[in-house]
Amino acid sequence: MSNEHGNLIKSPKQLITVVFASFFVPLIVILLLMVYVNNGKRVDSGKSADEIIKPVGQLNIQDANPPAESKTGG
Repeated sequence: MSNEHGNLIKSPKQLITVVFASFFVPLIVILLLMVYVNNGKRVDSGKSADEIIKPVGQLNIQDANPPAESKTGG
Protein backbone atom coordinates (compact mmCIF):
# COMPACT_ATOMS: atom_id res chain seq x y z
CA MET A 1 0.00 0.00 0.00
CA SER A 2 1.49 3.33 -1.06
CA ASN A 3 1.65 6.44 1.10
CA GLU A 4 -0.42 8.71 -1.20
CA HIS A 5 -2.12 10.59 1.62
CA GLY A 6 0.95 11.47 3.66
CA ASN A 7 1.57 14.74 5.48
CA LEU A 8 2.88 17.64 3.40
CA ILE A 9 4.56 19.24 6.40
CA LYS A 10 7.43 17.08 7.58
CA SER A 11 9.38 19.33 9.97
CA PRO A 12 8.68 22.07 12.55
CA LYS A 13 10.46 24.59 10.31
CA GLN A 14 7.99 23.87 7.50
CA LEU A 15 5.10 24.22 9.96
CA ILE A 16 6.32 27.64 11.11
CA THR A 17 6.77 28.74 7.50
CA VAL A 18 3.25 27.64 6.52
CA VAL A 19 1.66 29.32 9.55
CA PHE A 20 3.58 32.53 8.86
CA ALA A 21 2.62 32.50 5.17
CA SER A 22 -1.04 31.68 5.84
CA PHE A 23 -1.32 34.76 8.04
CA PHE A 24 0.83 37.36 6.28
CA VAL A 25 0.27 36.56 2.59
CA PRO A 26 -3.50 37.34 2.67
CA LEU A 27 -2.78 40.42 4.80
CA ILE A 28 -0.27 41.71 2.26
CA VAL A 29 -2.65 40.99 -0.64
CA ILE A 30 -5.46 42.92 1.09
CA LEU A 31 -3.17 45.88 1.79
CA LEU A 32 -1.97 45.96 -1.82
CA LEU A 33 -5.57 45.89 -3.07
CA MET A 34 -6.41 48.80 -0.76
CA VAL A 35 -3.50 50.82 -2.11
CA TYR A 36 -4.52 50.02 -5.69
CA VAL A 37 -8.14 51.07 -5.15
CA ASN A 38 -7.29 54.24 -3.24
CA ASN A 39 -4.81 55.48 -5.85
CA GLY A 40 -7.42 55.77 -8.60
CA LYS A 41 -8.31 59.13 -10.10
CA ARG A 42 -10.47 61.12 -7.77
CA VAL A 43 -12.88 63.68 -9.12
CA ASP A 44 -13.35 66.84 -7.05
CA SER A 45 -10.73 65.83 -4.51
CA GLY A 46 -10.46 69.48 -3.40
CA LYS A 47 -14.04 69.60 -2.16
CA SER A 48 -14.92 69.20 1.48
CA ALA A 49 -17.09 66.38 2.75
CA ASP A 50 -20.09 68.73 3.09
CA GLU A 51 -19.86 69.75 -0.57
CA ILE A 52 -19.64 66.12 -1.70
CA ILE A 53 -22.58 64.95 0.42
CA LYS A 54 -24.80 68.00 -0.23
CA PRO A 55 -26.40 66.74 -3.49
CA VAL A 56 -27.37 63.49 -1.79
CA GLY A 57 -28.43 64.82 1.59
CA GLN A 58 -30.28 67.93 0.46
CA LEU A 59 -34.09 67.92 0.48
CA ASN A 60 -35.85 70.32 -1.86
CA ILE A 61 -39.55 70.86 -1.20
CA GLN A 62 -41.52 72.64 -3.90
CA ASP A 63 -45.20 73.34 -4.33
CA ALA A 64 -46.67 71.03 -6.95
CA ASN A 65 -49.27 73.63 -8.02
CA PRO A 66 -48.11 76.60 -10.11
CA PRO A 67 -48.63 80.00 -8.51
CA ALA A 68 -52.17 81.32 -9.01
CA GLU A 69 -52.44 84.43 -11.20
CA SER A 70 -54.21 87.48 -9.92
CA LYS A 71 -57.80 87.94 -11.23
CA THR A 72 -57.79 91.72 -10.66
CA GLY A 73 -56.29 92.45 -14.04
CA GLY A 74 -52.98 92.71 -15.55
